[in-house]
Amino acid sequence: MKKIFNLAVIFAALTAAFTFASCDDDEDDVIDDFENGSANAVAELQVVAGTKYQAYQAGTAAFTFKVTSTTGHYADQSQVVIFEIENADGKKDVEFTLSDKGDSYLMRNADGSYETVGKTVADQNADKIVMVLACANSKADYTITSGTINTTLNANGAKETKFAVKK
Repeated sequence: MKKIFNLAVIFAALTAAFTFASCDDDEDDVIDDFENGSANAVAELQVVAGTKYQAYQAGTAAFTFKVTSTTGHYADQSQVVIFEIENADGKKDVEFTLSDKGDSYLMRNADGSYETVGKTVADQNADKIVMVLACANSKADYTITSGTINTTLNANGAKETKFAVKK
């Protein structure tokens, strides 16, 4: 009887192991994707229209965004970067515009939504800024950065955001 009990326990343990083990990653988890590409993650990145990127800031959910359009140039401060954040409202992709002449900061609100803001709001909410379009100090077109690259935001408590091309 003892042998049967021991075999039953071993069988149950093996069954549980196979039940919870998976040969394939069934979920398209942005954070897992980001961590897999995090060796190439940077705090400053030149974006290209038609390319998908990932962003991660400690303490917030990682997000994926696709740059749909880039126009203008950093030299004459006329840059415009239009991008969509995947599932930004939990249901559909939402489009945002960062520009030299308009709002050049992307802020993540407490409810998980995003909005573009200008310098004054960004300076007052430095810890919520997840993306900055490099304007006056830019050395290349369409450079996005972490808030920690910006001297004022960094002094006001910005958190580092890391960016990577989505594989």
